[in-house]
Amino acid sequence: MSLKDSYSYILKMNSLFIPRTPSAALQAVEEDILPIEAFIYKSTALNPILMKPYNLDEIEWLLSRRNRDLETNLILKTVLSEIARDEDKEIALFAAESLNALEKEYNSPLMKLKEQIEDDNSPLDRAKAAEVYYHMALLNKDESSLCNFYMKEAYLMLGGLENEDIATPENRLLLVRILLHLKLYEQAEQILPDHKESRVLKLEIAFQKKDVNKIRQILESIRNDSDQSAEEIEILAFWDSTHE
Repeated sequence: MSLKDSYSYILKMNSLFIPRTPSAALQAVEEDILPIEAFIYKSTALNPILMKPYNLDEIEWLLSRRNRDLETNLILKTVLSEIARDEDKEIALFAAESLNALEKEYNSPLMKLKEQIEDDNSPLDRAKAAEVYYHMALLNKDESSLCNFYMKEAYLMLGGLENEDIATPENRLLLVRILLHLKLYEQAEQILPDHKESRVLKLEIAFQKKDVNKIRQILESIRNDSDQSAEEIEILAFWDSTHE
């Protein structure tokens, strides 16, 4: 496919059959109704999921994709929760069923992990279960009691690994995130390693504690370091712009 051909399809697409989903586009291509550019365009040119009015076909297509990341699922949860209150009963039912399916994607592997933990108490399974609990907590952030329940379950899993001195650096990092959500700032500070890679998290803790002096110290430490991470550069740019 040439660049000219691809633009040609986009320019005349409104005069052709317009498929509603990538699968429909593929079928149209296979039946010689549309050129291959139609499938490529539909597969890669999805409107932003948060754009209103919501496109149910694109939401359904996104739900059909496997291995979605947490950020995508958080966006889906936000959109589906709103659609579930729609006056159209069919749309509301679609959203409710989709929310149930989304929840099942987490509950099913979690149940398997809990069964495996009961059998051999593997640190790896406990860490995986903690991550699932953490994701479920974030997905239910609008329901405080449920969010806190999942967050505490994640804390118990990873806290046990930390107490047994078998937590990996990745386990410890997630535990710090969980402690921040639970507002257990002192505990989070205790398990943070004292090196430059921890500066961003230390800054976040100081910010949540409203410790202005600590914030200034950490920012100054970053500013005086010639070897700054990309995230630290963005943070400095933000703080410098807000205090100009």
